Amino acid sequence: MYRVSIIYDRPTDPAAFDEYYSTKHLPLVEAVPGVVRLATGKCETFDGTTPAAYALAELLFDSKDDAGQALSSSAGKIAAEDLANFATGGVTMLFSNEDTVLP
Repeated sequence: MYRVSIIYDRPTDPAAFDEYYSTKHLPLVEAVPGVVRLATGKCETFDGTTPAAYALAELLFDSKDDAGQALSSSAGKIAAEDLANFATGGVTMLFSNEDTVLP
């Protein structure tokens, strides 16, 4: 498996981010070909302090080649371009192979 991790920094308007993300951005991501698994969630801490990031998304693909093809597809480009519409705090994308999986 090959992983694309997206880290969303704290947006200027969290409520607007949440609304846009769930109603507009996720449908665009769902249209990206080759996504085997999509997981998203808001960041939190155990001690109640402000987390370093606001939210995370993780897309899994069968291979690095599949991820590259998906991200360069028209649907992948549309989803990437959409980040400017809501990710006001900034976004970081990380790419990694899934080397170890434990039960």
